[in-house]
Amino acid sequence: MRPAPFLSKYDKIIFDMDGVITGEQNYWDIAALTAYELTHDRRFFGDGEVAPSPERKAAVRARLFCGDRFITAVKDKGVNSNWDLCYLAVCFLLCGMSPAEMTRYVEESPLLAFGLYDEAARMASAALGRPAAETERGAWLWLLCRKVFQEWYLGDGLYEKMYGEKSHGAGKSGMWSAEEPIVPLDGLKALLTTLTACGKTLGIATGRSRFEVEAPLKSWGCEGYFDEGHSIDYDFVVRGEDALRKRGIAVRLTKPHPYMFLKAVLGADYDDFKIYAGDYDRAPIERSLLVGDAGSDILAAKAMGADFLAVLTGISGEKGRAYFEETGAEYIVPNVLYMMEE
Repeated sequence: MRPAPFLSKYDKIIFDMDGVITGEQNYWDIAALTAYELTHDRRFFGDGEVAPSPERKAAVRARLFCGDRFITAVKDKGVNSNWDLCYLAVCFLLCGMSPAEMTRYVEESPLLAFGLYDEAARMASAALGRPAAETERGAWLWLLCRKVFQEWYLGDGLYEKMYGEKSHGAGKSGMWSAEEPIVPLDGLKALLTTLTACGKTLGIATGRSRFEVEAPLKSWGCEGYFDEGHSIDYDFVVRGEDALRKRGIAVRLTKPHPYMFLKAVLGADYDDFKIYAGDYDRAPIERSLLVGDAGSDILAAKAMGADFLAVLTGISGEKGRAYFEETGAEYIVPNVLYMMEE
């Protein structure tokens, strides 16, 4: 095996995780279970009792996300994180929209990710009768969505251990061990071995937290291939936003903002303010290839002037090819295994 010839011009290759290396099915199931629990259980905003039942995940997801049309719609708007996917669904459901109505709303909206968050927050504020400051992305309602999502993902015990706070105590056992690679594991290992053997530095830029990056990679025996100094997770986003806020700068650093890819290319220790201000050498960007599956990935790549390889293993599959052609992807392949050849 050897790298595909087009990779010869790149020293670094930075991968998104979900839909590129890891499958997203498990996350989408969790997003659906979380949104359903929050809008149906009386402990939150519902009037019934929702028993934690991962066995119902397929039926709940199919109904709540309209056979995944809602997922496709928000991904097409540049939404990157599955916490944000869940948050948008909860906001729209709290407004009284049916799954079909909220799906059409997003499909027809001219707004992209950050604009969509603001509009959803405004609508949820009106529906709940609470200040907009509590329903905006990153505030009380979003944090509640994230907490319940993480309870489903980690399970009650691991959640309490990792976050140092009580879960809602619904008896969740955790779903993180259900993670699977997006391509056959032997092929993924062959790719990572091939790329590192020829001197490529491999990194990650993902909206996952650190545990959610490390756990699947360790369980598959793949963690050693990625350079820690060029692997950026959501924890970096939180610290970066906090650091800039202390300087009076309020900015969202999640994709489609280029921060995560820039941080991965320039290095985990690179100063956040310099990244925000554009105070960096462009040479490393020109020698780096960014790999992703979604609109948020290519929008971030184009914002920083980097080459982009689109894989068609995201929610849209082959149907996403036209979008990536229109948005100027330098390369489009069926999956990451096409980055090497016999």
